[in-house]
Amino acid sequence: MFGQWMDPAFLPFMAAGLAVLVLTAVELSALLFGLALSDALDNMLPRVDIESGEAPGIFSWLGFGKAPFLVVLVVILATFSVSGIVIQHTVLGLLGFTLWPLLAVVLALLITMPSASFLAGVLARVIPSEETSGIHRNELVGCHGHIAQGVATHDRLAEAQIAGPRGLRHWIMVRAERGEQLSPGTPVRIIAREDRTVFMARRVEDPDLLKKKGAAALPG
Repeated sequence: MFGQWMDPAFLPFMAAGLAVLVLTAVELSALLFGLALSDALDNMLPRVDIESGEAPGIFSWLGFGKAPFLVVLVVILATFSVSGIVIQHTVLGLLGFTLWPLLAVVLALLITMPSASFLAGVLARVIPSEETSGIHRNELVGCHGHIAQGVATHDRLAEAQIAGPRGLRHWIMVRAERGEQLSPGTPVRIIAREDRTVFMARRVEDPDLLKKKGAAALPG
């Protein structure tokens, strides 16, 4: 059985299935450490406005920009893997041989495109890209974190790591208030959301230090 799965006729589909398993395992492992891998990946990718037509039609149709990139990618890979394996097994059972791998890939893609588009559309209503790890991005306003990479000014963006309302860490792009400069490691609080991907950050004292000060100020 294992030899059959490694047959060149099944190899493209097994590789896609393996990629799904790896991506799922990495995402779950990240969640165990309080990380939001989908957030980080979405923030690393160039942004396109689906509604304004900036995204190529095929990407919009497949669901990119409507659901998180990682979710759409996993749906496409999983659908391609299952479609190809079913095609090859069906042909093998009926005719006694498998299709030429390239032909099977083409047929699997013909099934994958509309199927993945439908599934991504369903998932987009459950976990739209406007949400990150189950929260709306607006909920990050008021949260604390620190500058992770780069130096943020009013005219230059930097990456910040923010502790979200559910305990997960989120990577977002921030700018500083006018006249301010935020270096890596600087504790910040998100004070506003400028657009779909950019937030305004303000320098603050270490949040843990603020909590200690607040506790010390309470009457005994």
